[in-house]
Order: sequence, then structure tokens, then C-alpha cells
Amino acid sequence: MSVILKDLINFIEERYPKKYAEEYDNVGLLVGDENNKINKILVTVDITKEVIKEAIENKVNLIISHHPLIFKPIKNLNKKSSFATMIYDLIKNDINVYALHTNYDIANDGMNDVISKKLNLKNVSVLEETNKEKLYKIITYVPTKYAEELKEALFNAGAGCIGKYDKCSFNVLGEGTFRPLNGTNPFIGQINKLQRVEEIKIETIVTASNLNTVINTLVKNHPYEEPAFDIIKLENTLPQGLGRIGYLDIPLSAKDFAMQVKKIFNLKMITLIGDKNKKINKVAVIGGSGSDLINVAKSKGCDLILTGDVKHHIAIDAIENDIVVLDATHFGLEQVFIEDIYTLLTSNFDNIEVMKNYSKQPFYFI
Repeated sequence: MSVILKDLINFIEERYPKKYAEEYDNVGLLVGDENNKINKILVTVDITKEVIKEAIENKVNLIISHHPLIFKPIKNLNKKSSFATMIYDLIKNDINVYALHTNYDIANDGMNDVISKKLNLKNVSVLEETNKEKLYKIITYVPTKYAEELKEALFNAGAGCIGKYDKCSFNVLGEGTFRPLNGTNPFIGQINKLQRVEEIKIETIVTASNLNTVINTLVKNHPYEEPAFDIIKLENTLPQGLGRIGYLDIPLSAKDFAMQVKKIFNLKMITLIGDKNKKINKVAVIGGSGSDLINVAKSKGCDLILTGDVKHHIAIDAIENDIVVLDATHFGLEQVFIEDIYTLLTSNFDNIEVMKNYSKQPFYFI
């Protein structure tokens, strides 16, 4: 069993559109052919020689990574370089490479929402807005007996999310009429006879990036041969951006919250910058390297920001500005990418095998 890479890419990019990526970034298909058949995927954060070796040994034909293998312009592919050897090995073994980086960080239900959920933050919002996503209302009509099953399928496909509420819908009981004509195979009713059915009208909301997936899910899961549905473009939009802000259930000291983060993300160490006894209630999070948003977090009333790659002088400034910073390293938080993408793929593609590679922390803590 396999899937065409182009179809897999379309599925991924409905959720994490490439247009969300920062200008400096390099996301998407970096090595390979979108027309290739894919039957085995390896999900990882970084592509290294060891990762490629594992992919070759396991006959993987697609690596999905968080960090792009090709980031800066390539001046040559001289095999004397380690990088060139990696590219040669990928091509020789027909291994495609796809990267999800800042578009995954920014998108709703991406990196920073996953981190926020693991921390159980409440009333989550965007830290720094970069763009807005269009919203649509989808309306359909289904026999009452099948309404709950259809709604659950639509919700699982990404419909029904308003802010930090999910499974949102409006439902009205009514009567549907139709007459099956010659050549049809009606689920209910007889050919050339008018049929009246007690139906539920379901209204829910969906983002532009999830629209096609939700429509396909509706058609696949609706009992009718020709389900009726309406798509209405809305004027309101969904903010997208870097990082998230949320609230703790119960305020904690900075030290206690740091220990909680260390446990949740299975970190060997975490660096606390600032007053360890400060009471923390409002928290900003940004996976990877987000120290340039410390002042943004402070301006929005955050007590603490959780991120990585914090330099000495930025740490001094944070202390002077009375905001606590937790540095979990660039590596520490981004490992959530692996489990999240693995779950996404295995939940939606039962005809491909997916493997996980938990990259090694590049730093050794003594």
C-alpha cells in the first residue's frame, strides 16, 4: 500500500500552509519528486547522517523533518563535504525530504498550540500576530439517526473550532424532501417517488486550510449518495502568529513551574533566568528560538516566557525588565513535533507505515 507524495503534501499543507512560513525559511519538498509513491515515512526534528542511515536501513522513502535540511543557498555538492554526501545518499536511495518549520510553528494546532496543551494553559491566544486565516461556515442536512456520527467525523477533520473551544455547531430539526431519479442508488426512498425525511441541519465552522479535508470527510461519511451542503465565506478571521500566551490553572513560583516544565518535556536541564520565587500566572511560550519576543511577552503582561537559545545579554535585559525566562534549549520543546506529526499521519493514512526518530540533544550536560 502507498500514497502519492503530492496527495500527502496537499493534506499536510491544508493544515500548515507554506504561506505561513517566515520569509527567511525554506519549507516544503526539498529533495525528491511529488509524483513518487510513498509507503514508509520517518518523522524527525533534524536530518543527520544517522537519521539518513536509519531511513536507508528501514527502506523509508520519505523523511519529514522540522528543521529544513537545505536552509542556506548551496554553492556546490562536492562529495568531500558531509552535507553533499547526505544529499547523494538521499537521492541514490530514492528518499524524499519534506520540511515543516515556521509554518508549523505559526499554524493553529501547530508547535506552540501543542506545547500550550501539554502545559494545560487556559485562554490561549497568539503572542505576535503575523496574519489572519479565512473562515467558512459549512452547512449540511442528515437524517437524525446519523447526525451525531457525522458531526464527530467533521470535528475530527478540523471543523467546529472557535478560539479555544472545539466541537462547536448549531443544529436544527426539520424535514428534507427529495426524489431519486433513474440511475440513482438511494440510501433512503424509492426511484421516482417523493421522499420526506426528518433531518438535522448541522452548521459548523472551518478554516480555509481545513476546508477541503472537511468537505471530503462530509462526502465520505454522509449516508446519502448525493449529500447536500453549503459553503459560506465569513468576514471574521482567525489570527495566526508566533508563540502563544495562556494562563496557569493555579499560579506557581517560577521555580515550581520550571520543574513542572522539566518533567512534562522530559528535559535533563532547564535554565531559569530571573526571580525564581516570582508568582507565575500569565505565560508566553514559543518553541525553538524565541528570545526576540521576550519584550513582546512583557508588553502583553506575561510573567514568564518559555523558549530556547537565550543569549547572555538578552538574559540580563529580561532580568532588568522583571520577566522570568525559562530556556529549555532549542531542542527541548521542539521534540513535540515528532509525536504530533506521527499521530496526524497514522490517524489519516492507514496505507502507509510511519516511524519516529527522536533526535539526540546536541549538547551533553555534565
